[in-house]
Amino acid sequence: MEKKRDAAGSFEQDEFKNLSVAGKLKKVFAKLRANLIVIFIVIILIDIVSIFNLNSIYKIYYEQNTQQGELRITIQALAKYYLWALNAETDDDRASQMEGADEKIAELNETLVLLGKVYKGDLAKISQHIADIAAAGDTLNSMFSSGSSHEELYAYYVSTVNEAIKTVVVDLKEVGIEAKDQAQKAYTAALTIVIMITVLTVLVVIYAFLYSGKAGQTLARNILEPIEALSKAADDMAKGKIEIRVPSYSEDELGKLAKDITYSTDVIESIVKDISETLDRMSTGDFSCGSKNEKIYIGDYVQIRDAFKKISKNLSSTLLEVKNSSARVSSGAMNMSQDATSLAEGSTDQAAAVQELTASVNSVNEQTKQLADVAQKSRDMAGEVKDKAEIGARKMHLVTDAMTRITEASAEIEQVTNSIEEIANQTSLLALNASIEAARAGETGKGFAVVADQIGKLADQSSEAAKNTHQLIADTREEIENGNAVVAETTEALDEMQHSVEEITEMIENTGSLAKMQAQSMDEIDRGIEMISGVVQNNSETAEKSSEISRELSEQSESLNDLIGRFTISR
Repeated sequence: MEKKRDAAGSFEQDEFKNLSVAGKLKKVFAKLRANLIVIFIVIILIDIVSIFNLNSIYKIYYEQNTQQGELRITIQALAKYYLWALNAETDDDRASQMEGADEKIAELNETLVLLGKVYKGDLAKISQHIADIAAAGDTLNSMFSSGSSHEELYAYYVSTVNEAIKTVVVDLKEVGIEAKDQAQKAYTAALTIVIMITVLTVLVVIYAFLYSGKAGQTLARNILEPIEALSKAADDMAKGKIEIRVPSYSEDELGKLAKDITYSTDVIESIVKDISETLDRMSTGDFSCGSKNEKIYIGDYVQIRDAFKKISKNLSSTLLEVKNSSARVSSGAMNMSQDATSLAEGSTDQAAAVQELTASVNSVNEQTKQLADVAQKSRDMAGEVKDKAEIGARKMHLVTDAMTRITEASAEIEQVTNSIEEIANQTSLLALNASIEAARAGETGKGFAVVADQIGKLADQSSEAAKNTHQLIADTREEIENGNAVVAETTEALDEMQHSVEEITEMIENTGSLAKMQAQSMDEIDRGIEMISGVVQNNSETAEKSSEISRELSEQSESLNDLIGRFTISR
C-alpha cells in the first residue's frame, strides 16, 4: 500500500528514501528553489499589480478628476465671460468677452475630448449640452449686435445661457459621481487583487515554511537518524559490543554504510565466536588444527587464522616431542627399575655372601690365632724337648694330632678361599664408588690398596688375595708335610731328636711368624670385608632407592603419558 503524501511533499515515498544523500539534498533544495521562484513570481505580480493600479489611478482616475476640474473651472470662467460681456460698457470690451467665452467653449470641447479618453461613460450628452451653450452664446452675441436691451440680454442669459451652463455643470456632477463610483470600483478591485495576491503570498510563504520544516524533518529522519544510529553503533563497537544491528532507513550512502557496518559486525561476531570456540577446543587439549571455519577470516583477520595454525602446529609438535620423550623416559625408567632391582638383588646376594665370607674369615682368623698359640706352645714345647727329649717322645703323638688339625684347618681355609673366589665372581656385577686403603698391610694386603672404584677391581683383588691365601695354605701344607716327615723321622730315630727338635723349633718359629702374618692378613681381610659389607649394604640401599625412584619416575612418566593422551594433536 502506498504511503500518504504529507503537506510538504512526497518525502515519505520510497523513491525519496532510495535516493542518494546528494539526490535527497538536490530534491529538497530544488523544491526550495521552486518555492522561492513562486514567491518571487508572486512578489513580482504584486509589484506589477501595484504598478498597474498606480498607473490606473494616475492615468485614469487622477486624469478624470483633473479633466473634470478643468471642465468646472472652464464652465465657471465661461459664465464669467458671459456676465462680463453683459456688463461690458463698450462694444470692444463686449466683443473681447465674447471671444473669451468662445475660447472657453473650445476649451470645454477639448477637455471633454481628453476626459473621454479616460472616462468609460458616455460624454455625448455633455458634448450636446456644451453645443447648446455655444448656440446660446451665439444667440446672445447676436442680441448684442442687434442692440437688445440689457434686460432682454440678462433675461436671455438667465433663462437660456445660464440654464445651459447649469445643465453642463449637472452633467459634470453626474460624471464626477460616476467617475467616483468607477474609481471606487477600481480601488476595490485593486484592493481585492492585492489582498488575493497577499493571501497567495502568505499561502506560498506558509507552504515554503511548512516545506522547509518538513524538509528539515525529512532530512533529519533520512540523514541524521541514520547518522545517529551509525554513531551509536560506533560507540557500542568502541565499548566492545559486537552484536550490532544498524537499521537501514534507505538505500542511499548512509543505508549502504549501515548495511556495511552490520555486515562488518556480523563478520567480527563470527570471527570472535570462532576464536572463542577454537580457544575452548584448545583449552580442552584439542590441538589437531587451528580454526575449523577458516573462510570467515578475511583481510587483516587472516593473521589470526595463521596464528591459530601456527599455535596448533607448534603445540602439537611440542606435545608430540614431549610424548615421545615421555615414552623414552618411561622405557628408560622401566629398564632402570629392572636394573636397579637386579642390582638390589645382586647386592642382597653379595651382602649374604659377604656375611658368609666374614663368618669364614672370622673362623680362619680364629683358627690362625689358635695356630699362632699352637706355634707358641710348640716353641715352648721345643725348649722343653731340648731339655726333656724323653718327654717329647711321649708327646710326639700330640704333635701328630696338632699336625692333623692344622691339615684340617688348611682344608677349611682352602674352602673359605674358594668361597672368597665365588664371592669375587659375584661382586664383579656391581658398580661401586669407594676407596679403601689398607694401611700396614703386608705383601698380602696389596690386593686391598684400591677397593671399589669398580666392583670388578675389587673382585680381581679378592681373587689375588685368594690366590695368595692358596699359596700360603700350600706352603703351610708343605710345612706340615715336612713336620710330619720330621715327626716320622723323630719317631723312627730318637737319636737324631736333638737335631730334629732344633729343626722343628726353627720350623715352628717360622710357622709362628707366618701364623702371625696370616693373622694380621686375616685382620686386614676382616676389615676389608667389613668395609666391603658396608659398601655392599650402601649399594643395596642405593639400589633400592634407585629402584623406588625408577618406579616413581615410571609412574610419573605414565601419568605424563596419560596427561598428554588427553590432548588431540595433529600428526
